[in-house]
Amino acid sequence: MPPPLDQFDGYSIFDDKGEVKRLVESLIQEKDPEVTLERLRKMDFSYVFILSKKGRTQEVELSRDEIEASWEWRKGMISETLQKKIEDTLFEL
Repeated sequence: MPPPLDQFDGYSIFDDKGEVKRLVESLIQEKDPEVTLERLRKMDFSYVFILSKKGRTQEVELSRDEIEASWEWRKGMISETLQKKIEDTLFEL
């Protein structure tokens, strides 16, 4: 379970665009190294990623809750929903 947002610090993984990108890139490389992350766009309550492989592209949207649930992704604790969305998107490519 992710630590609560520190109201004084104001930091959460969702607010760190670079950390979210590294999280998604690590999942992609683990599942299919041929897939590249073309673009990412932060919205109010989600991130939208454009993934590509051999000229085909696919979009996946990850919600704030899914990203926050993966707070300790470097320790292997990644939201199952987030993993499933990435895997399904890779399968569609």
